[in-house]
Amino acid sequence: MAELRVCINTWNVATQDPPTIEAFKDMIWIQTQNGPDLYIWGLQEVSSKPHEFIQSAFSDDPWTEAISNVVCPKGYVMINSVRLQGIVLLFYVRMLHLPFIHNVQTALTRTGLGGVWGNKGAVSVRFDCYGRSVCLIAVHLSPHQDGWEKRDKEFHTIIATQEFPQCNATTILDHDYVLWFGDLNYRIEDLSTEAIKFLAAPKKLHVLQEKDQLLNSMRHKKAFVGFQEGALSFMPTYKYDLRSNEYDTSPKQRAPAWTDRILWKVNRRASIDQKYLSIKQLSYHCHSDILWSDHRPVSAEFLAKVTTDDVQPLVSFVPIESWSKGEDAECIYSVLPDTKTSSWDWIGLFKVGFHTAQKHYVTYVYAVPNGESNSGMCKIKFGSGYLPEDTCTKYVLCYISRTMNCVLGVSNVFRILPSEASERQLQQETQQLANSQMETAVQAGF
Repeated sequence: MAELRVCINTWNVATQDPPTIEAFKDMIWIQTQNGPDLYIWGLQEVSSKPHEFIQSAFSDDPWTEAISNVVCPKGYVMINSVRLQGIVLLFYVRMLHLPFIHNVQTALTRTGLGGVWGNKGAVSVRFDCYGRSVCLIAVHLSPHQDGWEKRDKEFHTIIATQEFPQCNATTILDHDYVLWFGDLNYRIEDLSTEAIKFLAAPKKLHVLQEKDQLLNSMRHKKAFVGFQEGALSFMPTYKYDLRSNEYDTSPKQRAPAWTDRILWKVNRRASIDQKYLSIKQLSYHCHSDILWSDHRPVSAEFLAKVTTDDVQPLVSFVPIESWSKGEDAECIYSVLPDTKTSSWDWIGLFKVGFHTAQKHYVTYVYAVPNGESNSGMCKIKFGSGYLPEDTCTKYVLCYISRTMNCVLGVSNVFRILPSEASERQLQQETQQLANSQMETAVQAGF
């Protein structure tokens, strides 16, 4: 048995563009010093103007790109991203876990305008990881103080409409671990805006919690039955003036509330011993110093038990010491029996720090057909003309399954070295340059 560290972040970005990368580095990584195994972001109100939304269909939106530019160089790879208008779910894992993330499927539910419009709703990613099924749901529910009952109904609509027919866990609640996060938009009931602002202080938060709509829906089993949430020990996360620590001073005077939440549920099935299925929350807090939006980002970290005993990747590569530029490069690997392979499976060469396995390869070759039935090792070659020129970068190989739509194996990290001929030529050029510089110095009288 082992435990995976899971970090979840949720933030309503209020249609703002992301800040600069330098400003964003501390903001995105502040809660992940211990290096989570799974790293997840749920964003709401990402700008979805028509021209921007069309553009995002062909390339990453600015927020996805900004987050990936910080996360992926730290050794993470994006497994999937799902978008429903302004709702975005980003799912990253440490590269070493790539071969153990299988059966990835996505779903979405529109709840805006009675289920027609996607300005409100949910997106989800489900997957199997080391013998456990996990479902991530990022949501943006209906707003306003009087929308309490509507939000409860939207929860049940999302649960009822999202299905994963090709998986053992066919619905959200069938999964071993369910992680639900986003702008749930629940408000504080029966108190005036002035009273809520007065009580929004560390020693008075317990009074507000008694009036929190979400906690009361859970207490009275109207929604989120069986879900858990950490203690609300932080200030209400909504609604602030932009770039300010002041709660809403506009004419609308929106009352502060904990709209941004992270909940979880463990499916207590009788067939699994309780000690082998559990999540422990390590932290739950908002980042009150990040003033970019009218919401404060919220993050939580968990330890989730998984089964890692005798687990091995479906595809294993023979370690590569290095490749040489200008020469054909050989790759040797084996496939476990009964693995579903296809003649369309391929092996990609990636620069370490790549964002996604499906898009950001340097080059690729098709895998050996029916590799799982091969009695020995499988061999493929990368032609010398297709190898990259950059010999300073670290590289890695990934086996991509077209049938399973995931990575089945990852090689060790290696370098592509200059060929012997290239090294000799480089040494000659370096010596010629040194001689030329010496002659120039002599002529100049030095």
